[in-house]
Formats: sequence, structure tokens, C-alpha cells
Amino acid sequence: MVSKLSTLLLTIVFFIGFVQGASAQSTFGSIVGVVKDPGEASVAGAQITLTNLDEHTQRNAVTDTNGGFEFVNLKPGLYELLIHADGFSDYKVPSLQLDARQNLRLDAAMKLPTSTQTVEVSSDAGPVINTENGTIGDSKDFQQITGLPVNYRGATTSPLAMLSTVPGAQQDANGNVSVGGGLPSQVQYSVDGSSTVNIRQNGALGNMNPSSELISEFKVTQFNNNAEFAQLGDVTISTKSGTEQFHGSGFEYLQNDAFDSEVRNSGDKPHKARSA
Repeated sequence: MVSKLSTLLLTIVFFIGFVQGASAQSTFGSIVGVVKDPGEASVAGAQITLTNLDEHTQRNAVTDTNGGFEFVNLKPGLYELLIHADGFSDYKVPSLQLDARQNLRLDAAMKLPTSTQTVEVSSDAGPVINTENGTIGDSKDFQQITGLPVNYRGATTSPLAMLSTVPGAQQDANGNVSVGGGLPSQVQYSVDGSSTVNIRQNGALGNMNPSSELISEFKVTQFNNNAEFAQLGDVTISTKSGTEQFHGSGFEYLQNDAFDSEVRNSGDKPHKARSA
């Protein structure tokens, strides 16, 4: 009886440890900022509307006594931000790109009302400088993943070949990947927040990474990662989500075999054209 009880207790402890070790990480981001008037004073009580342009969903917030606001747990994607405060022209940012796990800061300077009732601010003036933390990251969207000259579709659909284009990422002769000068065992891999680390050896599970056609964003972070990731480097893959717009893609892989030799005793050359 004692032996059976001990075995049961050990099984429970092992199960709890496994669940804790396999906990998912968030891929959500956030948008924070402060609203000020022309004299640099904080504007309290301003009404803020954040619209997801991909899904046309809205979230609302009100600035606090210090003029601050925060939207948390946001999906990566394009957003529109509109700020309304009595006595000022509306402040509008028509297009904001939020990456996975990004903490985006947007401070707004309100203007006095004129003939123009809305002040639009372009978010495409230049790259956004990360002032919220010391994390160094590199993000690539679907167009970059499918457009960069990385030859891997002939043998596999795994997007992990994109690591060769990331500054600070290196790969040895055995295929082990190092990010930010750390060991291959110090890299976390995840798809939509679920870990895809191969616990038997360094690296990611090859069959747990989606086709490039399914990816919305490929992000690699290194140095000063959040404690939830528990590793020096992190490779986060976010898959596409549904929108109200029809979208799709296709590709054809073609490698010229004009100079290839025939397979011995077969009378034929290896087939090198694939499509999907």
C-alpha cells in the first residue's frame, strides 16, 4: 500500500512539473502613451479609441490624471488610434504596426481647434525606437519571409531558415543555432505562444513549425528578454488569423536541371519542380 501511494505521489509531482515546464508564452503586445496639451501639461479624461484594422474591432480607454493610457493583450497587426479631448482637435494615427510581444509607445501632443477638426499623424516617418525595455529584436512579416532569397523550399517548408538573415544569429555545421552569443540550449522556440523546443536535443521540433504561407510574423529577440521566456534568445512565430478581407497565396519552386546528370541506371533526372 505504501509503495502504491509513493508511486502515485511521484506521478503527481512529475505531472505538475511537466505542466509548469510546458507553459505557454504570450505573443500579445501593448500600446502605451501620454496625452499632453500644447503647453506640455497632461490631458486627463481624454477618450481614446483603438481600432484593429484587420478585424475591425475596437477597444476604448480614458487617460488617467497624468494623461497616461495603456492597451494590453493586443494581437499583432495594424491599428488606428483616435484621441478625443474637449477643447482640442481630434488626434488620429491612421496606421500603427504592432509586432508580436512589442510594447509600443505613442505619446500624443494635442492641438487647439482650428478649421481642421482632426490632426492626422503618419506613423511611417521612420523606424520606431524602443524606449520601453532593453530587448533587441528583429521582425519579418509575411512579405519578407516569402520574398527574401533564402533557398529552403526545395527541401522543406520550415521557416526557421530565416534565422540566417537575423543579425546575431549563427549556425554551426551540425545545425545548432546560437542567438546573441548564447548557447544553442539558450534559445526558446514557440508558435502562437506554445513551445516547440526539442527537449531531447538543441533546437526546435522540425514538424511543429508551420509552412511559410501560414506565417504572419517571424520574430527573433535577444538580450534582456522578459522573465517569462527564461532564455537568452527567443524565436516567436505568429500564424495568420482570419480577417474580413479575402486573402491567399501560392508559389512554385523551380530549379533548372539543364546541367544535371541522370540518376545512374535510371535514364531520368531528379524532379525539381514543386508547386502548392
